[in-house]
Amino acid sequence: MEKIEILKKVCRLKIFRDLSTDELKLYILLLISAQELNKEEQIDLEVIRRMSGEILTIEGLKEMGFSLKKHKLASLSLSCPEEDKGRHTLDNSGQNVKLSFELYDLPYKSE
Repeated sequence: MEKIEILKKVCRLKIFRDLSTDELKLYILLLISAQELNKEEQIDLEVIRRMSGEILTIEGLKEMGFSLKKHKLASLSLSCPEEDKGRHTLDNSGQNVKLSFELYDLPYKSE
């Protein structure tokens, strides 16, 4: 997978300009972390926390995932241990939360 070529192609798409700054940062982070397109992978939430630079909430992360999916760039899913399900922020006690993601190749095929 040529990540530089993918990034060049996706930057030319109108949908890329419609994303928020946080959504762009998350997408680029997922692209850097991905081994392949159209394959489910995982990323450590601590990496996403460092990227966000502010308090990251589970709801905020879900909203970013919804936007990436709506724009056909990626899908995200979170899994939380039972003891963390009621928490709204991804603080140190939420370290076991897993983020699975899949980057789609659909936007790049149309270019």
